[in-house]
Amino acid sequence: MPKDSEKPQGKGNQKERPKRKKLILILLIILVVLAGSAAGWYFFFRTDDGAVVKKSSSVEEKTAPEKTAKAAEVECEKLDLGEVVVNLSGDGGGHYLRVKVVTEYPKNNKHLAKELKDKQHQIMDTLISTLRTKTLSDVAAASAVENLKKSLLNDINNNLKTGDITGIFFTDFLVQ
Repeated sequence: MPKDSEKPQGKGNQKERPKRKKLILILLIILVVLAGSAAGWYFFFRTDDGAVVKKSSSVEEKTAPEKTAKAAEVECEKLDLGEVVVNLSGDGGGHYLRVKVVTEYPKNNKHLAKELKDKQHQIMDTLISTLRTKTLSDVAAASAVENLKKSLLNDINNNLKTGDITGIFFTDFLVQ
């Protein structure tokens, strides 16, 4: 026959088990809520480029991811293509465009540097051919300049085999 002292312990163990189950359930719910909050915060404050927006009292500040920071640290070399004057398409050839163009490419790509110097005449031909297809409305608006740069960048990079130029800059831009 069991002793009296063993009976209360048995009943106490049975009462502690539901308390333990409740405690584990509560901790599990808290853990799920915290994980959901962290995921929600991440997706809410993340931008398309992977940067996270920090909100301060009056200014929003972007912190770039490490990949973007490393890409910005790449040193670039430039190649001045000089001045180009072309007649614009349309309107009977009454308008022309004069630009001075500088290209930018990664400094660590020596093969690309050699290719750019060797193919400078082909790059100039591509530049002239692309610019001659543009109309006055394609180049007159300030917002159209970015589209023009993208078009030139794409056309020039299609002719390169050892790498790509990373930027095109206009040091002079005159439409008349």
